[in-house]
Amino acid sequence: MKKKILITGSNGQLGNCLSASLSNYFDVIPSLKNTTIGSLKLDITDKLNVKYIIDRIKPDIIINCAAITDVDLCEKNRAQARNVNFIGLKNLVKYSKKHTKLIHISTDYVFDGLKGNYNEKDPTIPLNFYGKTKLEAENFLIGSNRKILILRLNGLFSSKLKNKNFFSFVYKSINANRKISIVDDQISNPVLVELMPEVIMKAILLDTTGVVHYGSSNVISRYDFAKQICMVFKLNALLIEKISSDKLNQLAKRPLKTSLDTSKIESILEINTYDTNFCLELIKTKYILK
Repeated sequence: MKKKILITGSNGQLGNCLSASLSNYFDVIPSLKNTTIGSLKLDITDKLNVKYIIDRIKPDIIINCAAITDVDLCEKNRAQARNVNFIGLKNLVKYSKKHTKLIHISTDYVFDGLKGNYNEKDPTIPLNFYGKTKLEAENFLIGSNRKILILRLNGLFSSKLKNKNFFSFVYKSINANRKISIVDDQISNPVLVELMPEVIMKAILLDTTGVVHYGSSNVISRYDFAKQICMVFKLNALLIEKISSDKLNQLAKRPLKTSLDTSKIESILEINTYDTNFCLELIKTKYILK
């Protein structure tokens, strides 16, 4: 019998991709805060709703992709951010069975960004409220005495231009001949969403637990990534202005060097990571931009 997997936040770019891809191998139940065709209504901040859905579905695995990831919004509306990013996760733990495995999507923003190349044992010191809510959720999971997998990712991007991510912003802006300012001091190893179903499927099949990091094989600044996008898709890189983070006057402080060491997950799952140029070429040749 196929494992039954409940995916929260399946309207997001990662949740949507996982719902579509993993359904080829598992009995996948996608869920959204607001109902759509083919999805269950699940608001993870609503205790009664969570209890009802989990009692009805009886999932073997819950993949929690539901989150408020707008860093400035989290800073501005802290109650809402904590409610979704922490309390919602707490509800999933509380109302699921002891044998239900929880796979939780976390972030590089649990780190302070002072050194980069963070491994899973490095101290977590978030600089903004978004990072604090994600770390609070991690710590609760770790102390829950449940079978868990915490997957820290950074800089998610995908081939779907309707998704809000760095790639779609750069591609749509330059393609429309608009000038953009991109920071050259925020450095990470971004993740192509379309690669994640295979990673998570292997983690499920090998029953991987604990905390793991995943990202591209190269470390790159946002500015250089934007130039790489222009090179691969033959866009005008002259429309990109290089700036530093302090010029943006953003509400929430951003950690600068948040690249993640992926050696642990590569070893456990026996998988490869890929550089950002390969990922962009994959988008160009395999997927349809829409």
